[in-house]
Amino acid sequence: MARLSEQEISEIRNKADIVNVIGKYIPLTRKGKNYWCTCPFHDDHSPSMSITQDKQIYKCFVCGAGGNVFTFVQNYEKISFIEAVYKVAEYVGVTLSQSLVIEEKVKDPHIAALHKACKETIEYTSYILDSVDAKNVKEYLYQRGITNEIIKKFEIGYHPKDNALYRFLNVKKISDEDILNAGLARMQPSGIKDIFSDRIIIPIHDAHGNPVGFTARRLHEEDNPKYINTAETDVYKKGNLIFNYHRARTEVRNKNCVYLVEGAMDVLAFEKVGITNAVATLGTAITKQQVQLLKQLQVPILVSFDGDQAGKNATYKFGLLAMKENVTFEIVHNPYELDPDEIIETYGKDALISIAKQTDSWVNFLLTYLVTKYNLDNYSQRKEFAKEVAQAIEILPEQFEKESYYVRLQEISGFDMRRSQLSLQNKQSYSKKEILVQQVMPELPKSGSKHAEYEVLTQMLLGVSACNYFMEEIGFMKDDIGNKLAIYIIDYYRTHEQMEIAELLDCIIEEPVKALLLDIAQWELSKETINMMVLKDAAQRLKKTVLEDQMQEINEKIKQVTNSEELHRLLEEKTKLAQKLIG
Repeated sequence: MARLSEQEISEIRNKADIVNVIGKYIPLTRKGKNYWCTCPFHDDHSPSMSITQDKQIYKCFVCGAGGNVFTFVQNYEKISFIEAVYKVAEYVGVTLSQSLVIEEKVKDPHIAALHKACKETIEYTSYILDSVDAKNVKEYLYQRGITNEIIKKFEIGYHPKDNALYRFLNVKKISDEDILNAGLARMQPSGIKDIFSDRIIIPIHDAHGNPVGFTARRLHEEDNPKYINTAETDVYKKGNLIFNYHRARTEVRNKNCVYLVEGAMDVLAFEKVGITNAVATLGTAITKQQVQLLKQLQVPILVSFDGDQAGKNATYKFGLLAMKENVTFEIVHNPYELDPDEIIETYGKDALISIAKQTDSWVNFLLTYLVTKYNLDNYSQRKEFAKEVAQAIEILPEQFEKESYYVRLQEISGFDMRRSQLSLQNKQSYSKKEILVQQVMPELPKSGSKHAEYEVLTQMLLGVSACNYFMEEIGFMKDDIGNKLAIYIIDYYRTHEQMEIAELLDCIIEEPVKALLLDIAQWELSKETINMMVLKDAAQRLKKTVLEDQMQEINEKIKQVTNSEELHRLLEEKTKLAQKLIG
């Protein structure tokens, strides 16, 4: 693992704007001096995460998630701290002194064995495709426009007949158990038999590039089914996978968009026409896990499913999930009821290139698609149609878009949903604001010793003079977590003239202490400059609380004491404490 100096890490933190970085992952809305968004760390349905630009921190007031720019990237992408530093450095254009070297994690032996079985299969079937015996298969691929470059890039192979793969894997010392568990063969009454015999085979990898399964296409039209895919295994879970994801990342970033298609052959079709930033869902059943993977690419998604009804249904399902997950996407307009390969075969490569450039909005798609799902001659269904489309229109960011779509919706449905939405907003505006305030405002102390501790800590964050007063006049906090935070603040000022809360966060080890710092930094009663009157008043209240606790402790002892001398000593001590309280 790379080692970076504190100076380099501080340089990246200072150059990074937390608003810009979080904005790469989630849409942000400015309200007052802060930015807000739905929290990605819990099932959030209204903006509950606040990003404070001047302090370079974020905080969710529902689940408590919070931190600085590194914390966000680390937790969002589920990577290590040092990987997050390198990721942020890339965003802000900082070249670091050392390259990032990630130590390979120790794999589960069972999972590693399945990966190995798949890897051996790839090497064997690729070798067979280049052999004389598979010359006709190679010619078939050429006829379909699949070049040697595509074959090599996607590791396409040929799975021969007569249980050849099973025999080869046995020679390579792959156990029968691993062959079966990897989904490469199945047990039959006559013994273990290959699954993908006499088919073109295309490997499928996980997001990290590990081979986990295969899709196999028939060579002969009379063979059914057309495609055979690996069944669910411990490494191949279709709903968690995106075909070509690991390979397309660089191209996706360079071209600032990704084409989403249905299957592996569709990705190859896009590759044939020079579109190298395509990935596939391996079918029309879209899952939340797949949408999350796509979201991590941080680019607009151009949905290019087949033009048939199944493809349109899949587009609709994807759109509903994508909207829920705040994913930016557009719909590629496919006027033909054909898949990408069929478009090339029927109309030529230029037709697919042209189609790929024609995109439509989610609302436009709904206006045409939902007409086939609702019976607009039926009054009740027409109402439901209007309500569903109006909901999609209402969340559009641009007012001119909203106006245009409301006009179109009225032309189709007969309902003026602008008035309906306005009435609904007016009716709910107060209650929504009230609920939002309850959700997002932290429950912080308004009075008492806790309030005093918050006052002292906020003053200490504003300058070293408040820290000196704390050490000389107070000494410690009643609360252990507050006490630890005070020590961290004092220690920070030993090497820094000014406080940077985002940097202080990286110095703190204990999560409860980090949480307290974030709460105080977001406290609505915190001051902007040191106020010695506030500090002294808070100090007096803290001292009084300590004295009151000591008084309570003595009272408890007096109730239990039986020795007259000890009773006399406790009464004297109580008198002195009472005088301090009065004074």
